[in-house]
Amino acid sequence: MVNSAPAQKNMVLNGGFEDEFFGWNNNGAMQTPYNLKSGKYSCAIVTHNTGNWVGIDQIVEIPKKVQNIMFSAWIATTNVVKGKDDWDGAIFTVVFLDSQDKEMKDGVNIAQITGTNDWTFYKKTIKMPDKAYSFKILVAMGNASGTMLVDDVSAVKVE
Repeated sequence: MVNSAPAQKNMVLNGGFEDEFFGWNNNGAMQTPYNLKSGKYSCAIVTHNTGNWVGIDQIVEIPKKVQNIMFSAWIATTNVVKGKDDWDGAIFTVVFLDSQDKEMKDGVNIAQITGTNDWTFYKKTIKMPDKAYSFKILVAMGNASGTMLVDDVSAVKVE
């Protein structure tokens, strides 16, 4: 599923998870009303071992003439233990895709978290790579155990 959005608004569809996982590809996450940053719900990703990759993603077409996008999300974690690799943990990553939906290069990590952390705002402004047609936002417990809570995921054009 590829979503299109006007450049001046949040390009992420249902970034607050108020409409369950509408707009997201869900691989094991749950909607929760018990611990959230805003609204009535957040996304909870709970894993019990470091051998799995569990999370959500959303692909969004990049509006024409957009050169820089600020990606952001509120994230909280409980007892997150990463697997054996440095890139494991609770992650918030953006990957750019070409017009054939092929990944253009390595993703850009916005957050990679371990341990227990209260709600924290993570953000990063990224210049759009040449020939990028869309981006994929990944929020996951990447080969990690514990709980990751996510709310208010956003991608907004910046000058």
